[in-house]
Amino acid sequence: MASRTLQSASALPLGMSGLLTQLGEQWGLAPERPRVADSTKATWSALIEAWIQSDLPLVIRKGGGIRGAELRHRTGRRLVVADNSPAQWAFTRAYEGETHDVQSIRQLLQRDEIPFAFATKTAEKSKMTYRRTLSARDNVNKRGWKLCHIDGVGLSTKTPLEDIELSELCAHFRRLLSPSNQFVVPLHWSGLGEVPEFIAAVRVADSRTAG
Repeated sequence: MASRTLQSASALPLGMSGLLTQLGEQWGLAPERPRVADSTKATWSALIEAWIQSDLPLVIRKGGGIRGAELRHRTGRRLVVADNSPAQWAFTRAYEGETHDVQSIRQLLQRDEIPFAFATKTAEKSKMTYRRTLSARDNVNKRGWKLCHIDGVGLSTKTPLEDIELSELCAHFRRLLSPSNQFVVPLHWSGLGEVPEFIAAVRVADSRTAG
């Protein structure tokens, strides 16, 4: 048998990309898709901007870090390392119509009521400022959903958080926590939340239905 070499991937065969877009359009407009009310999205967007302008710590999703640990940026701004738990918390609370201002967020942090981790390790607890884990109420996975972001939240850099430009961290925080940048898909379709054509179609659907 003649040997073959696997070639680099190229574009999808003709028509397949369009099918992914159609699927995204249908899900974007489907009445079964849980949506946060536009008025609530606006309130949360205003909260996040006020949060950025305040002295509250910025929440940063970072793989490999100790969730709930607080760091100091070189500018002096506090940062809290997290997984996707605070994003799930924000989406669930916004979907339920719950809103906040900076003062209520400050109080929630003081009472350690915002989750920054799905789970904690005993050995890490001494290094954690916040130890609250994601509750069943706020865990969308337990209800059969996968939380996705329209604009990606990954920090594609090996630079320590303390040395990343603060403006970049603010943009990351905004994308991570804003319900306007979030949507859910059924958990058994979770991979669709990573497909560019599908995400782009959901973005268009949200823009068409806004207001």
